[in-house]
Amino acid sequence: MMNKKTIGFLFLIGLIIASCSTRDYFGERTEKEILIFQLEGQAGSTLIKGDTIFVKVSGDILMTNLSATSIKISDYAKVTPAVGEKQDFTQPVAYTVIAEDGSSRVYYVVVESGGSSKPQIPNSNFDLWYTAIHSNYDYEEIGKNEEDKTWGTGNQGAIIALSGDKSKLPSQPHVIGTDNFAAELTTANMGFFGSIAGKGIAAGNIFTGRFDIGNTVNARPVFGIPYTQMPKAFQVDYKYAPSKGLLDGKRKPVEGDDAMDMYLILEKRDGEKVKRLGVGWYRSFDNQTEWETKVIDIEYARNGQAPQGVKEYAKHVLKYGHDGDTSATDPSNMPEVTWGDAATERPTHIIVVFTSSYLGDYFIGAPGSKLIVDNFKLIY
Repeated sequence: MMNKKTIGFLFLIGLIIASCSTRDYFGERTEKEILIFQLEGQAGSTLIKGDTIFVKVSGDILMTNLSATSIKISDYAKVTPAVGEKQDFTQPVAYTVIAEDGSSRVYYVVVESGGSSKPQIPNSNFDLWYTAIHSNYDYEEIGKNEEDKTWGTGNQGAIIALSGDKSKLPSQPHVIGTDNFAAELTTANMGFFGSIAGKGIAAGNIFTGRFDIGNTVNARPVFGIPYTQMPKAFQVDYKYAPSKGLLDGKRKPVEGDDAMDMYLILEKRDGEKVKRLGVGWYRSFDNQTEWETKVIDIEYARNGQAPQGVKEYAKHVLKYGHDGDTSATDPSNMPEVTWGDAATERPTHIIVVFTSSYLGDYFIGAPGSKLIVDNFKLIY
């Protein structure tokens, strides 16, 4: 009789095979969905309900001449109008997705003006969590419901490697009081099946954006949500307890100590091109047993140059950034970002990341390292 771990392993193999063979077996694809839609000047997250896409923009944005900055659609499909094509959004605008087999589906983008010029990111106190289901496993996920794509975690990928043992998930709600939660982020050992894919260590994390499950080979976070303002700092309450004994994705020892990371990056995205306009980054190896309120200044780029005094590690392309390399294995090999000019340019996206192991992107961390964060706030 097969045990639960054997079944989980066979399921993983099945996913990989299915991801490679579905198109060969079934011919031309019929899928024609818009999965992600982001607009210039957007304030907050996109809501997709059926064939209608709801977007809110800041009150100072001219709605007669806007274009989509990012559209993710079904594999092998095409969409028109394309990213970057200007439209008048004072009325609903039709976007047509054409599947590989030639069939089509029309979505209507409805834009509302009046977003705050000093917005806070929804659920910044991390109070909202819901029960998600993936591969017949239920687990806790950040957000109001599955349509809430403001914050993400890696739990969807981890729950398979853990064979449904949600008690070991790296990102969980931390109870403070009745209906009052923080985010508890713990670096976890993913066990034998995780190490097969070089992902035997999973840092606890929470980030603005979403987790793209894809398949077990290319599952990854997708950083960033639409945002157009320029705050001067961010603030967060936190505790941190680093563990000893760094391990890599094969669960082999690595020299050095673990540290937590919390950072905010403001980007201007134009199709696949990215300019980094602002960055606020705090990394700490220290044990912090009591709640600490930390304020991190955001430094802005000028004339295409990195801000003065920014740490070297805050200058590089993120592995899971819009312009990143998801196959990268060494952070020191990542190139420096392209810097913009905050005096003349405005951001289109904000990335906020909290993680219990600073090398978590590369599946390196000390199991048991724990970061608890609460009450994130943008300061204007």
